[in-house]
Amino acid sequence: MKKVLVTGANGFLGSWLTKALLEEGHDVYALVRPKSDLSELEGVKCKYVHGDVTDVHSLLEATKGMDTVFHLAGVIAYKKSQRALMDKVNVEGTANVIAVCREHNVRRLVYLSSVVAIGAGYTPDQILNEESPYNIADLNLGYFETKHQAETLVKSACDKNEIDAVMLNPSTIYGRGDAKKGSRKMQVKVAQGKLNFYTSGGVNVVAAEDVVAGILSAWKVGRKGERYILSGENILIKDLFAMIAAEAGVKPPKHQLPDGLLHAVGAVGDFMEKIGMKGPLSRENAYTATMYHWFDSSKAQKELGFTPRPAREAIHNSVQWMKDHGLVAK
Repeated sequence: MKKVLVTGANGFLGSWLTKALLEEGHDVYALVRPKSDLSELEGVKCKYVHGDVTDVHSLLEATKGMDTVFHLAGVIAYKKSQRALMDKVNVEGTANVIAVCREHNVRRLVYLSSVVAIGAGYTPDQILNEESPYNIADLNLGYFETKHQAETLVKSACDKNEIDAVMLNPSTIYGRGDAKKGSRKMQVKVAQGKLNFYTSGGVNVVAAEDVVAGILSAWKVGRKGERYILSGENILIKDLFAMIAAEAGVKPPKHQLPDGLLHAVGAVGDFMEKIGMKGPLSRENAYTATMYHWFDSSKAQKELGFTPRPAREAIHNSVQWMKDHGLVAK
């Protein structure tokens, strides 16, 4: 039994991981802010410790005596107005976690990065792996940049032998309860039959259960200072929406939005935000929706025994949860 701390434990993936760690018999502490929404952890017998990754003093207290820190806390956003918050939480927060792990000689840090830290493809033939050069710095996309910078900090600390860490890059995670995420509004609309359009581009779908299994394996056997992509099936956004619609028993979106139109609307959205109005979407949304987020998880499969299931199974579980909770008709 290990004494472990999970940051971001009350989030979608954090709650899945916390439950899995408890099932293995570990002594699990969840780092939460005093006013955090703990609904994801209802009935879960972890211990709570109040703190914030942006407050290094609270982190120092929380990490005392911990064998391992699982660092999942982060902010996902696609608006310029939220860049400062992402810098503070994703980058500075990770720097704080590294500092306290070094201070307390924590045996291992498991850092949950994201595939966005690796980059994205502009065409369907670009399938990225752990060695792919970060290729989108010129776009200055806030979420991508802050996750990339945070992972670089972890890697650097490992290379200097300051900490022992492993970095994990999950793709788009589907599973029971994912519909509660703010970033899934579009997918819920598809399942409700209320969306008539799709965009170009592609996404990689991975099941929540498989990501958790990958995290636990990387913790135990992952090599120090290595990154591992935890990804599943590469599919077009058109096909993703068709799968969601089929599982929900509704008609899929029919029309593809032209890339040019999407980028124009994104530019208008950025301008509206600048003058204090709420825009339909941002420039960052437009780029994210039209790129190919396709990845190769061969390294994790070989070294961690990672075995991702088909996208359809993960999407089935996601939509079934929506049905069970009245978001879509049964």
